[in-house]
This record gives sequence, structure tokens and C-alpha cells, in this order.
Amino acid sequence: MAITKRTPGDAKAGYTLVETLVTIAVVGTLSSMLLPALQAARESARMSSCRHNISQVSKAMLVHESRLGHFPSGGWSPLWLGTADRPSGPGQPGGWAFSLLPFLGHNDTYDAVAGVSQAAAAGTYDRAVRVAQPLFACPSRRPPRPLPVSIGPFRTPAGTVSLSSGARSDYAANGGSVGGCPPLATLRKITGNVSSSTRIAISHVPPGNQGKCQSLRLPYNAVVNAHLTANHPNDRLGSCDGCTGAIDATMYTPSSLADGDAWQKATAAQRLALPDQGIPDMQDGIVQRMSRLTLAHLQDGLSTTYLVGEKFVPMARHDTGTDAGDTSVLFAGYSSSNVRWGNQPPLFDGSGAEGPGSFGSTHRAGWNLACADGAVRTVSFTIDAAAHKALASRNDAALITIPW
Repeated sequence: MAITKRTPGDAKAGYTLVETLVTIAVVGTLSSMLLPALQAARESARMSSCRHNISQVSKAMLVHESRLGHFPSGGWSPLWLGTADRPSGPGQPGGWAFSLLPFLGHNDTYDAVAGVSQAAAAGTYDRAVRVAQPLFACPSRRPPRPLPVSIGPFRTPAGTVSLSSGARSDYAANGGSVGGCPPLATLRKITGNVSSSTRIAISHVPPGNQGKCQSLRLPYNAVVNAHLTANHPNDRLGSCDGCTGAIDATMYTPSSLADGDAWQKATAAQRLALPDQGIPDMQDGIVQRMSRLTLAHLQDGLSTTYLVGEKFVPMARHDTGTDAGDTSVLFAGYSSSNVRWGNQPPLFDGSGAEGPGSFGSTHRAGWNLACADGAVRTVSFTIDAAAHKALASRNDAALITIPW
């Protein structure tokens, strides 16, 4: 019978293999335990960076109000781009983010679109809108880079331009408690004469039948006498279809600088005759279309009125630029790409929901916002609906439990 001898070296090799396998197993176990902690630490750092961005943006808005006497205007529409040839205010076609560039140290980008000739407009604006703006990008969502642009052409003082890509804002200004069609009672706030024959589109919800909506177009007097003074609490300005989705779809866009200038000087009563009845100008937030609002307008208090916060963008469309609330570029005017409202719940980007008018974020812990006192807070996605709506209004005097 043959006998095989094991040498000391053979035994040592066997032990080394076992020890190696044990070490690998231990390292794997430790890695699986440490990875979640590492990911949580990274998200915490990104969350902190996002809060810092909102803090800087909100401070810039407050400095703007202090120096110029009003908050930046919402601009004219998602199809108008900003120009440094016009001051911030109702006459500035660009949005609030464009007007803040000089207050955030980006004078070079702002001044790049001053005195632009018709021949140079396309190239100048194409370069300007591509400039990354880190303070407007949440690091948990996406890096500050240009995204594809699927709308246009865009209007500028030098003529129309087409854009293939442009930077976006992950932060939205507070547009008010209701995005889209405001309550019919808003008509009571309109001063000035309104022609009795001016026809107004309204959404009529018959009392006792909440599920039914009738789109009506009636003379102003009929609206006031038959609907405003009656017990129709759910009636709204605008058609039934126009009250759903992003406000961009139903918003009127001035066709020229002259058109926009005439419009900004119009009274609220005169704006009722516009195709969109001036609905984007009747909101109760801090940034409206062609607005010039001040701290004095914030009757509900600075610490209980939203100023600017993270906006909701579905996770699958973070990098496409195609979400209804993410189509227009940073420079552009009033739209759901840069303004959000309180009548829609804040949403987590990974929820699978749709909400182009909603605040929200990629952070599972909540969404970040700054109130008009400049304080930055992280708010739960499950915030009470009535409180959320009231905190978006600057003057509703609602009695709510403050969630912070």
C-alpha cells in the first residue's frame, strides 16, 4: 500500500487558503454593513449642499428686495428669455433666476446678453443658457449641466432663437396657494371697470355634485351675478381642462416687446380680456408673472410664507429635460419650470407620481425650502395639505399648525 506524506509546507498552504477565504468573507460582511452607512453619509453631505444652495438663493432674493424695493419678477412666459438691457421688474421678460444672477456673483453671464444684435442673438443666447449654474442644481438629483430643450423658439429683444440645450433650475419660487385656475372669489380683488360684455371662461361645479365640472364662457355681469354671489364655492376662473396640468399649456405669451410692455401696464380688469384672463397674474405667492411684490405684501408673516424650495421632477426624467415642469431653461420667464404652488402635494422624485406644479425632491428625508425670513427648513412629504397650501399663500390668514 502506498503512503502519501504531507509535508509541513502542504499544511501551511491549506491553512493559508482557509484564512484567505475567511478574510474575504469577513471583508464582504463588513462592506455590506458599511456601504449603507457610507451612502447615508454621502446623501447627508449632498443634502447639506442642497440646503446651502437654497440658502444662497433665498438670501439673493431678499437682497434683491432690499436694494431694488421688490422681489424679482416671474418674467413673461417660458418662451421669453432674459435680457440685461431691462431692469428686474414687470418689464423683464426673463424669470426670477435670471434677475438674481448679479446678486449671486454671475455678472459675466448676465452681462453677456446685453446689447445683443439680431445677427448675434442665436449664438450669444445659445452659449449663455449652457453655462452651468451650481447654485441652482441639487447634487442629489443631477450635476449642473445643460439638458436637451424640446420647446421653442424662444423670444428675445433681438429676435427669436432656437436652443438645443440649456441649464435648468432644481429650485422653484413660490407662486402661491393655487397653480392655474384661482377661485372665482379672486374677482372681488379686481379693481377698475370691467366691461359687462367681457366674456369670461369659468369652471362651474354644481353644488352637491363635486365630480362634475362644466366649462362655461359667460359675460362678466352674468359671472358676478349668477356665480360669484351664489353658493358656488368650487367655481373657478378658467376652463375645466385648463385647470389641470402645468400652467404653461394655457398661459398667453406676449408676441413682442411692445405687446409685453402694453400688457404689464394693463390693469387687472383689462387683463381679464387676455386669452388666459390674466390668471398667472392673480396668484397669491411671492413670484408672479410680471410681478413687483415686496415684503409688505407678505401679510401672513415672513417665517410662515414659502419663498423658494426644491421642485419635483420624476426620477426617470432627471436628465431628459422633458418633464412638463422641467422643459424651459434657467433664463426663461414664468412657468412651472421655475415656479411651484401649494395646492399640489410635495412629491418624492422616486414616487412614480406626476406633478409639474409640485414642490418635491430626490431626498427621501424630505424637501428643502426657505421661507421669506431666509430660514432654510427640510419639510416632510406628508405635510398636512391645508398647511402646505396656506404656507404658499402670502395673505390668506389661515389658522394652521406650523410644521416646524
